Amino acid sequence: MAGRLERVRAAMRARGVDAFVVRGTDAYLSEYVPEAESARVWLTGFTGSLGDALVTLDRAWLFVDGRYHLQADRELDPGLWTAVKNPLGLANETATAHQIIELAGALAEPQTLAVGYEPGRYSVNGWNSFRHELAGAPVRWVALDPSPVAEARGPVAPTVAGSGQLRAVDESSLGRTVDEKVALVAAWLAAKRADALVVAKLDELAWLANLRGEEMPYQATFRGLGVVTRDALHLSVHVAPVTYAVRAARPTVRFCDDDALAALLTSLRADGRKARVALDPASVSAGQRDRVEALGLEVLAVASPVVAAKAKKTAAELAAMKRAMGRADGVVADAQAWLTDRVQRGERVTEAGFAEQVERMFRAAGAVGLSFRVISAFGANGASVHHPPSDEAVVRAGELMLLDTGCYFEEGFATDLTRTFFVGGPGDEPTAAQRRLYTMTLKAAIAGMTARVPKGASGAQIDGITRRPLWREGLDYAHGTGHGVGINVHEAPPSIGKTATTSVEPGHVFSIEPGLYVEGVGGVRIENLCTVRDDDTHPGFLRVEPLTFAPLDARLIDRTLLDDSEAEFVRWYGEIGAARMGERVTARAAVE
Repeated sequence: MAGRLERVRAAMRARGVDAFVVRGTDAYLSEYVPEAESARVWLTGFTGSLGDALVTLDRAWLFVDGRYHLQADRELDPGLWTAVKNPLGLANETATAHQIIELAGALAEPQTLAVGYEPGRYSVNGWNSFRHELAGAPVRWVALDPSPVAEARGPVAPTVAGSGQLRAVDESSLGRTVDEKVALVAAWLAAKRADALVVAKLDELAWLANLRGEEMPYQATFRGLGVVTRDALHLSVHVAPVTYAVRAARPTVRFCDDDALAALLTSLRADGRKARVALDPASVSAGQRDRVEALGLEVLAVASPVVAAKAKKTAAELAAMKRAMGRADGVVADAQAWLTDRVQRGERVTEAGFAEQVERMFRAAGAVGLSFRVISAFGANGASVHHPPSDEAVVRAGELMLLDTGCYFEEGFATDLTRTFFVGGPGDEPTAAQRRLYTMTLKAAIAGMTARVPKGASGAQIDGITRRPLWREGLDYAHGTGHGVGINVHEAPPSIGKTATTSVEPGHVFSIEPGLYVEGVGGVRIENLCTVRDDDTHPGFLRVEPLTFAPLDARLIDRTLLDDSEAEFVRWYGEIGAARMGERVTARAAVE
């Protein structure tokens, strides 16, 4: 790592920059970047899904949120890197800006700090916000392409996992055809007096084309770029082959390459006027915006209609997601039973071994891939919110295991579920402290899964309802309460967090996942996917409705800490779970 840093610094000197920002994302602004492609992973060794780095000619920082505070300590070389642990609500970009302001403020006038950045690694909104935070600071921006990391590292081939193929999803399981989705966008374009919409976000491309990819780890998307005109979806697929079968399944999609997309946009100019091209500044990179402007086109930066349409699931999509969640519930129940059985028999099982077994069980159940890396955290490791499984941590009876996992089945919608359970047989009993930690987390989960809110309520309000049982005891957790789920395991809207401003609506699917984490002791997280529905008994209100029913661990529930309504929910939830998954889960259902 020291050698890599020095090569990057040499490239920075050659380019005349004092500092360089290394984003954790890629050219597609993806959250889950294949590790072999990630510039940040290559340079820092930190493997979390989110985290940005700042490198100067003599120092280096990594900025992470509360999910990764402990992981950053474990994976970074402290002789090379300083881990900056952001409090809840402080974005990595803001923390990076604060550090740049401090560096620039230390310069004597009239010196300026030359800061290198990659325009293709920031959304338009993200870049504008980042620059705004640094307004007035003596900073000179230098756009770098290729970046110093790319120069130091050399060419990197795209990672191809799984089959590497595109897959056409049965449109009857999605509720809308490609033509219907194009018509939705076309009506919006007409209202905006725009000629085309540029689509760069990969899950939006997959949604529009009703295609899925088995190309990248932890994703059902494919690398590409799209343009929607008033009559068609024009799609450039960057890596996966577009087979005859895919073309036959999607005859109205006009497959092409990036050069053809640029030519298409240029050809839209008519009557001596510039074509008006819309793009979503929240999901299109500043670099892509610059390329569109360079074609001599008028850019309309506005929220895409695809975002809201994709987030609000059709009845068919909800049904497909419920089927997938039910299958995932069964796998998680079976995985818990498998681990307990192996430990009772005295077999050696590590966190990493358990994670591999969970993936095998998903595959056996028909999954085409995982929606994120399995989080298998035993004992004290559970205090690390996104703990990467270790091949050295051996699972033993008497401790807690935190399993956070998800997958994709054929429809290509992500599942996401967390269960914390006690590892032990009939003669083993949880401690009072373990039961309290679990039950307090369960109380918060129940509060979120039974919340009633007025229509138009924001995710922040559900977040507060969920945290209330913990706040009453002076407890909290340093991550959001939930996130939207769809083709990607994390999508927005909606968002359930302290600063979430968008409203939740029927058709949205989101997680409720409170947790409690005690460094050196362990952690508990209970996560369920939910939606909201109209509350028939209270007009104008919505009720949260759970969609996942993997069993809770009755051994960990201290019923003296539950009030009557919470105890009734536990009984109802256990009965529903047992009915949906059959006798194999009854023994582990939270029913006494």
